Amino acid sequence: MAKATKKPPTRRERRDHLEARRSRFVLIGAIVLCAVVLAAWFPASALYHQRANLAQANAQLSQLHSQDAALRQESENLNNTAEVGRIARQQYQLVSPGQVAYEVLPPAVAAPAGAPYAGDPGNAAPVAPSASSELPAGSVTTTTAVAPAPSAHGTATTDAKQHQSTTTLERMVQALEFWR
Repeated sequence: MAKATKKPPTRRERRDHLEARRSRFVLIGAIVLCAVVLAAWFPASALYHQRANLAQANAQLSQLHSQDAALRQESENLNNTAEVGRIARQQYQLVSPGQVAYEVLPPAVAAPAGAPYAGDPGNAAPVAPSASSELPAGSVTTTTAVAPAPSAHGTATTDAKQHQSTTTLERMVQALEFWR
């Protein structure tokens, strides 16, 4: 048996092999160079910023649409005389003819340490459901009441009851009377 011996490559084979290696190297170098050029001059950041600006503009547009709808609803509400009266009472403390506006202010002097606060809403009678929307937000409470009619003797008469509870249980019962 004869051993198969490997023949040394010829000069032409070596030159072809070397040229193929160079071609592969040049191809790989060209691909890397194209990738670098594409990464360096491609406007990816500009596209990203444009997308962010577009999203921000869409959010602002939706917010403006919701504000527009709210203003349209408010405009429709202002065509209603009851709503205009409610706003006049609530924001400007105006009353209808024949009504008197009362403003409940906090006490001018400091109360003793053990005394209950004079402006405690728990000491007052419950508010009627129809009047709860007329109460302004904040620390000052404005209440409207019909002015009492003069009697035959020329003095004013009122049917208002003054509830002054001292215990927590009585105040709870007064608050629950609202639901009867």
